[in-house]
Amino acid sequence: MPFTAHDLRYQPEQSYPQLYAYLHRNAQRFLGALKYDAFEVDTVIGHVVEQLVRLGLFGGGDRTALSALDHLTDAQFYAFLSRSVRNKAIDRLRKRRLQVNSAAELEYPDEEGGDDDPLEGAVESLWGETPFATPEAITIQLVSQNELRNVLKHCISVLKAAPNQLQAVLMELNELGADELLGTITEELHLVETSSADHNPHMSQHKDHAHRKLRHCLQQQSSNLTVAVALRLTECTTHTTGTNDYTVDISTLTQEHMPEDEVRSGLKALTAEGFLHWQGEDVVSLTSAQRRRLLRFYREE
Repeated sequence: MPFTAHDLRYQPEQSYPQLYAYLHRNAQRFLGALKYDAFEVDTVIGHVVEQLVRLGLFGGGDRTALSALDHLTDAQFYAFLSRSVRNKAIDRLRKRRLQVNSAAELEYPDEEGGDDDPLEGAVESLWGETPFATPEAITIQLVSQNELRNVLKHCISVLKAAPNQLQAVLMELNELGADELLGTITEELHLVETSSADHNPHMSQHKDHAHRKLRHCLQQQSSNLTVAVALRLTECTTHTTGTNDYTVDISTLTQEHMPEDEVRSGLKALTAEGFLHWQGEDVVSLTSAQRRRLLRFYREE
């Protein structure tokens, strides 16, 4: 076997090329008519890799608890990967409204090409690079994910001052299957799990309030310049009487750690992404709808 579950956990950079090649072959195998659509192939591969990262297997090392995947035999693990690729491929075929003719067509590679097809890997995606195309990209992704996890953990802990809102978020984590993060937060905050019988009838309202606080906390903790400028806009703009517009001077947005040139760079980025209509004026104007969008804006560094 070119790689094992153990290799993916403890040697992700060395194992990724073999993992990618295996997933690429199977993605083309199961995508049928879309086998040479590089975007669809990359989508299937990216889905499976993200699943492995989310489960704590890929690059998890000793930081994440062992799961059932770690105890599978090599044959069982490869069967799991193949089934994951197949399921995502079928999902992509359905979304593209293509006819899935038979189970046999999905289970076996076309006799025309097979695994040695010379066109394999020759198609470059018009949508950009393949997910995790290099070992360095894997490392950056894992570090970024770990940093975001710590920020999220900090922001959730802030909700301890609002027990109902905290409980709403913990219930949501449980529903999403984020067991490890839920266990860590419960242990660090010395919380007692609440049973479903204690369900608060106003939990959806508490969840909405919690989400707003989490978004604001994430923005405050972000080191991304565009996010920082978006946050300053939501905090510093003033409502124009008789209109739905908000305005703020560039000078008001500047801070000791955020000079004017950085503010203007952030405003240009937000304009390029359609959040603002700003042409370099000294006064920034935005509508109430744009302000609501900025309240939800977040991006990793």
